[in-house]
Amino acid sequence: MTAHPQRKTNIRDVAAHVGMSVSTVSRALNGYDDVNADTRRKVQEAAEALGYRASFAAATLRSNQTQTVTFMVSKPWTKFVDPFFLGILDGVEMVLQAQGYDLQVVMAREFDSEIDIIRRTVERNRCDALLFGRTRLDDERIDYLQEREFPFVTIGQTQRNDHDWIDRDHVKIGRTATERLIRLGHTRIAYLSTPYRYTYSHHNRAGYRAALEEAGIEFDPALEVECFLSRNTGADAMTRLISSGANPTAIFCGNDMIAMSAIEAMRSFGLEPARDIAVIGCDDMPMAAASQPPLTTFSQNLDALGMRMGRMVLNRLNGGADRLQDLVEATLLVRESDMPPARRNRPC
Repeated sequence: MTAHPQRKTNIRDVAAHVGMSVSTVSRALNGYDDVNADTRRKVQEAAEALGYRASFAAATLRSNQTQTVTFMVSKPWTKFVDPFFLGILDGVEMVLQAQGYDLQVVMAREFDSEIDIIRRTVERNRCDALLFGRTRLDDERIDYLQEREFPFVTIGQTQRNDHDWIDRDHVKIGRTATERLIRLGHTRIAYLSTPYRYTYSHHNRAGYRAALEEAGIEFDPALEVECFLSRNTGADAMTRLISSGANPTAIFCGNDMIAMSAIEAMRSFGLEPARDIAVIGCDDMPMAAASQPPLTTFSQNLDALGMRMGRMVLNRLNGGADRLQDLVEATLLVRESDMPPARRNRPC
């Protein structure tokens, strides 16, 4: 076997060449004493023959421990207003501090800068492991870190899912929200999605569509609108739905900011949430309970989720070979924003 001329040889190529697992190859190249001498020699010879070098660089980096773990914050978390981020950060820090690690935060203010920040962080030996979220189906950040064999854990999944991650069960969230609206008597249910560049948006949508199909409700693409993570995104989507004549009687939103922004737009058309259009959010932001009406949404113990993530990265830092993946269920908080459909004609 020879390396493909158009790409750099990676650890999977070496593993395939010697007929061993990626984990065994990694441990052999990084000097773990649970790998026998013959196996280590075979793996090292194969790596040399294939021109594989990333493992040796990674070993060198890890020999100079910083006792620091980096959490990369992506938009819109960079404004430090997202309670999901803050809750997870607190839990992670609690676990790491108990084991003598410091937690530092780096900010990626633009989507395209994330991979460059990760490269600089790794190549300048600024930390021993990385944590980050908003994963994509095909995520170049994960490709890079796996090639470098650099420890990391993500909040969120990918299409391959061959890495350590923790995530909320977004398929179940989408299904549960839609099933509740169906039980209330709604058939014109819209999904206001977070950006489809993120994996969790696809999972929410899968749950939404599955619930419609199981109830025998035909999916209407006009009722599915992709939103972006800004203050007015829900209002833009709601305005589009109402102006186009799609006339939903209920909406499931990918996060609470989208839901509350959509509610503002409803009122500009003379519509009231719950009375005219039922609304369900997704992440129980602090203002959700204080909104008018209080928003039905989903909640989870963020401190506990962060602590579990912290234990995952410690396992990786301590040489754990097993892949860790944890799907966390969220709890539906029924408040006042989702009601049965109105029995009268709604204003347009």
